[in-house]
Amino acid sequence: MQNRGTTLWTGLLCGFLAAGGAASILSAQTPTAPTAGEPRVNSPALVRALASMRPDYMRYIFSVRPLAPGVGRRLYMALVRPGATDPGGRGSAPYAGRGARNDIVYDEAAVSSGHSVAWSRLLLDHEYFHARHMAGATLLPVARGDSLEVERHYNEAAAWGFNVAEARAGQYTGLREDEFREALDRLGEHYAALRTLLKDADPKRWSRLSELLSRPDRLIETADGPSAADRPRPSGLVRSSTIR
Repeated sequence: MQNRGTTLWTGLLCGFLAAGGAASILSAQTPTAPTAGEPRVNSPALVRALASMRPDYMRYIFSVRPLAPGVGRRLYMALVRPGATDPGGRGSAPYAGRGARNDIVYDEAAVSSGHSVAWSRLLLDHEYFHARHMAGATLLPVARGDSLEVERHYNEAAAWGFNVAEARAGQYTGLREDEFREALDRLGEHYAALRTLLKDADPKRWSRLSELLSRPDRLIETADGPSAADRPRPSGLVRSSTIR
């Protein structure tokens, strides 16, 4: 089963490379308030959905809360350190290291408008992956000492890759084809950007990172745990599912 998943994943990435390493991203409109016929989201409902998918979420997630009023950022959800209000602020970067727990913030209009309930579950799982990755609870190493762009594209390629693999496995029941395509496009965008930044500038590094990202077992399986020497600390980067 693992070999089959690896073959599918490698084939997907090879497809992006054959197309020049780029995938189109669905253009996003300015979020509007959900209409009467659209599902609404709130913190208790999101927590219940997260708990149903990932019963261990409290090991990595401190709280799930709406984006503070007046924060004019176009995003779905973001992982921030506990209590942080602006996902774009340096002081909001999530903690990384042994025992790290962070908050998920979300924009109700962006998550709900024009999307299914399954899409909100995918987004929650996206931030859950970031949170457990930051806590060292995956087999994918946490990027340290890189430029912000390299770190961002590496982490987002990993998280969107996790979503695509889980969607293919049927994790998000009711996910629409266009929503799956958006996740696939985001994966292609970040993988292509990372490739552009590293392939010529640092071929050995690119080879190592692309190998890690082509291994679904490293995205989905959990590690025994991070080094006891690690301590929660600012990661230096906000991980967010941004609308572009």
